[in-house]
Amino acid sequence: MGLGRPIHEALRRQILTGRLRPGDRLVEGELARAYGVSKSPLREALKTLQHEGLVEAIPRRGYLVTPITVKQVQDLFDLRLILERETAHRAARSAGPEQVAELRRLVGDPYVVGDVDSQARFLAQNKAFHLAVARLAGNQRLVTLLDRLLDDLERLFHLGLDVRDRAQALVAEHVELVDAVTARDPDRAARVVEAQIGNARQMVLEGILEGALSVQVG
Repeated sequence: MGLGRPIHEALRRQILTGRLRPGDRLVEGELARAYGVSKSPLREALKTLQHEGLVEAIPRRGYLVTPITVKQVQDLFDLRLILERETAHRAARSAGPEQVAELRRLVGDPYVVGDVDSQARFLAQNKAFHLAVARLAGNQRLVTLLDRLLDDLERLFHLGLDVRDRAQALVAEHVELVDAVTARDPDRAARVVEAQIGNARQMVLEGILEGALSVQVG
């Protein structure tokens, strides 16, 4: 990406963690002064963020952090349910003792409510855990799809964690899934994942609506 890479990474992290909120306006001049750069690398970074769907260009107004729609939330979680219900089912059929031990190691620790850095660490652990489950399904394309999907969901997760304390419950859900995999019970593992994803969906919807964000119904 060239000179715009560090700026892109900094802005992307601010958007994903909610420091820059949906609907926030990004003014080139202000950002250039804040990062001590010319407008050229800044525009390069903004174009990349636009390609990633995190900002949108508004004629004569610059850029806005992309609003979140309720349909976007529903579509992403529907896709997650399709992918992860199947990976959990397959993992419970194939996991051996060493793989189960690895899943238990990746269960993670609770986050601190309101602490963005703590939430970011938890979400990194959460992603590692779910990708480890997916790898047990033995389909690398499925793992790749889930990896990208969890990246797309990161901003939504942060918004949900901001307004609802599910720190202990989320860790307990991971333990419950590992227990189902340990018992080699595919149907139970699939049910556990389905309940987890339903809880996460509800948490995110509550977060974006209660947080009075730039949210669209369509």
